[in-house]
Amino acid sequence: SGATVTLSIPEGARVAKKTLNPRIGVMGGISVLGSTGLVEPWDDHLEESVRARLSGTKNVVLTTGRVGLRYSRLLFPDREVVLAGGRIGEALSAAQGDVILCGLPALILKYIDPHILDGTGFATVEELAASPAFLPVAEPVLAAFGKKYPRVRVVLVNRDGKIIAESP
Repeated sequence: SGATVTLSIPEGARVAKKTLNPRIGVMGGISVLGSTGLVEPWDDHLEESVRARLSGTKNVVLTTGRVGLRYSRLLFPDREVVLAGGRIGEALSAAQGDVILCGLPALILKYIDPHILDGTGFATVEELAASPAFLPVAEPVLAAFGKKYPRVRVVLVNRDGKIIAESP
């Protein structure tokens, strides 16, 4: 109480044109909090209690956010679904047995191949996922990941919960 905070993002309006903000109604500037307006400390999702869930459960589904959490529960109702956020590597290391990594493509594909957008002409994975170029780019990446990590099945969904790609 009694404090005023002013945020300034130099060239925010110019930078925003390269984001998906206009599609969600953010015009003339860049969103600071994200599309939901909520900020969660994703790093805190792998506290000891979550690590205990991962170590005590086989055949887990890991997901990166709320959309993935929702659809993972619907697609895999017989499995324990754990929200890993951006800590995919740590969650995969802690998980036992067969693992499904399910969610929106952005964080998952950037984890699997940080350079996935190189040479595609797309600024974001979400833009790529909405294009006809998505499967030709994503399928070889998913296949290579599947060979390297055979116990991990990757299932990518769109915002409507439709499976748009998965590892072989």
